[in-house]
Amino acid sequence: MKKLLYIILLYPFIFGTYSCKDQSSEIDFNPNVLTAKDYIRAEDALFEIVNAFLKGIHDTLVHETGYAYIDFCDVVYNQSQNTMKFSYGVVNRLCGDNKFRRGSFLAEFTGVVFNNGVKAYITTDSLFVDDFLTEATIEIENLGFNSQNKVEYSMKTTSANIMMPDTAKTLGFQMTAEFVLVWEEGSATPAIYEDDVFLVSGSAAGTSTDGYAFTLTIQEPLINHVECFWMSGGLSQITVPAAKIPTGDIDYLNENGCYNQFYFYFDNNQFFEYIK
Repeated sequence: MKKLLYIILLYPFIFGTYSCKDQSSEIDFNPNVLTAKDYIRAEDALFEIVNAFLKGIHDTLVHETGYAYIDFCDVVYNQSQNTMKFSYGVVNRLCGDNKFRRGSFLAEFTGVVFNNGVKAYITTDSLFVDDFLTEATIEIENLGFNSQNKVEYSMKTTSANIMMPDTAKTLGFQMTAEFVLVWEEGSATPAIYEDDVFLVSGSAAGTSTDGYAFTLTIQEPLINHVECFWMSGGLSQITVPAAKIPTGDIDYLNENGCYNQFYFYFDNNQFFEYIK
C-alpha cells in the first residue's frame, strides 16, 4: 500500500519533468537562426560597399589623377561635382574575395572630400554580387575627432534590400541601421589602407527574407579590418519578437584576425554559419 501511494505521489513529478523536457526540445529556433544568418550576410554586403568607399576616398591616385583601380573596382573622382563613382562594369567581374560583381555605386559629397562635417550620400545602381542584387542608400558623415582623439564617421543606412544566395528565397532582406565607425588603427597613414581598422557600434532593424521582424544592438564593438573580408570580432544582440525565445547573441569570432564563421546563441543553444 505504501509503495502504491509513493508511486501515485511521484507520478505528477515524473510527468511534469518529462513535459518540461519535451516542451524545451520542441522550441522552434528557425525564426531566430534564419534571421541571424540573413543579417550577417546583409551586414557583410553593406560593409563591402563601405570599405570600398573608405579605400577610395583616401587613395592617393584618386586624389591626384581622379582615377584608380582598387580591388577590381574602377574608382572615378569628379572633383568639380564632388562625386566618386565605384564601378565593376556591366558584366560579372571576379574579385579578390572570390565573388563576382557587376554594377556600381555613386557617392555624392556635400563638400570637399572628406573634410569634417562633409556628408557622402551613397546609392547603388544595379549592383549585383554573385548575381544577387544589392540595393542600398547609405549616408556617411565625417564627425572629426572624438574625445579619444580618434576620427569618427557616422554611417546611416536609410534603406537596404539585399537578395540572399538562396534560390528558394523570393524576398530580399530589408534593413535600416545607424552605426558609428571609429578609426582605431591606421589613421596616421590614410593612403595605406592595409592597416586600417574601424570599431563599429550602433543598432539596426528590419525584416528577414522569411518575413520576421528584428532589431539588433551591438554589445561589443565589431572589428572592421578593411582588408578582411568579414567582421573579425565583436558581439551583437538580436531580437526576433516572433520567436519563442526572442533574444540571442551573434558572436563574431576573432580567429587569426580574420574568419568567416559566426556563432549564434539562443536560450543557451549554439548554432553557427559560414559565409562567403
